[in-house]
Amino acid sequence: MGQKTFPGLFFLILSLTFCAPAKSSYFGESEWSGVTESGEEIFFSSLDKDQIALNVYSPDCVPCWKEIPALNFLHEQIQEKFPRKALYLVVDPYQTVPDLPEQAGWGEAFSKAKARMEKEKISRGIHLPILFMKPSFRVKEGALVTATPETLLFETKPLRLYYNFIGSISEETSLDAIRKDPKIEFFRHQFGMDGI
Repeated sequence: MGQKTFPGLFFLILSLTFCAPAKSSYFGESEWSGVTESGEEIFFSSLDKDQIALNVYSPDCVPCWKEIPALNFLHEQIQEKFPRKALYLVVDPYQTVPDLPEQAGWGEAFSKAKARMEKEKISRGIHLPILFMKPSFRVKEGALVTATPETLLFETKPLRLYYNFIGSISEETSLDAIRKDPKIEFFRHQFGMDGI
């Protein structure tokens, strides 16, 4: 009986090893791309990073404004100590521009959102890179992101969402308070930044 069980067990283990589901995209994020202020398109699925964080921002969102000092701090830490990670501030151009009709072309939406975000960058002291998301990404009811602020954490290769922070990561303003904020510690842990 032991001789008959071994081949069956072997084939069961072998089939489970090769038939196990691979890590994959669940929200179409592998198609997401954003455009920099200079007009360069960045495809998240082909970025040479191990993890990326996308903080979804809106100029009309007060908690988004309050979160900027913490995001600037995290961005600086990531740049200095974690070159295989990246943090971006992302905006949905259609949500960023008030009264922009849904049928407006992406070029018009990008141009108007860019002008608005240039003012935001100066008035709010935004230091992290801003990306204007292409239409496969939207902030609206029924989409993955329905409101701001929200921070999405992704593993890459393949691009896959693994954690989603709803609301601001921290609204502390002083560096000392930001460093001690338990929410910042939690973000660091989730994003593999332990030991800073």
